[in-house]
Amino acid sequence: MEKGLKSYEILKSDREKGIKTLYELYSKKLSAYAKHNWQINEDTNWDLIYKTIYKVADVINLYEFENEEKFASFIFKIFINNIRDQLRSEKRVGNIISEVELTDQIINTYYLKDLNNFPNEALRILQQELEKMKDWERILLLLRGQNMPYQEIARYVDKPEKQLKVYYARLKKELENKVTETLNKKKENV
Repeated sequence: MEKGLKSYEILKSDREKGIKTLYELYSKKLSAYAKHNWQINEDTNWDLIYKTIYKVADVINLYEFENEEKFASFIFKIFINNIRDQLRSEKRVGNIISEVELTDQIINTYYLKDLNNFPNEALRILQQELEKMKDWERILLLLRGQNMPYQEIARYVDKPEKQLKVYYARLKKELENKVTETLNKKKENV
């Protein structure tokens, strides 16, 4: 760093030189902070450091700083926000993976069964009626049938938790009626 110039002044006057200066001054500090306080892995850590440095370079002209200490605080604030965004993103990905696994489990359990292998007519009709339902209705019935709480089910069906109890009771009653009606029709035809 040039004598007398602050890192933010260098960045404002020469972007490339400023980025290099920020890297030299702050990368080790940011890396140690992320590893120690957030347990961020090495690859993600360096991605976040570069993201932070380039973000600072992009917005530097919008801010004025009293001294290097205030500028360092600014850099750390952006870095922490990037860490939080990363962790939120990882959590969303984790939730999506869980939803996909749950959906696969439901598909394997209920959809891929051979209708001819059901032990009795009522189960065969039940399966056929489930297949006619909308996905969210089927998921609600199947998950509630496994005693999953409505709060948890709301994440999978994109419906308000407060309404799920009503939906569930209504769908369950409709399903029972359809199965009973179809069974009665088949008995009449025999």
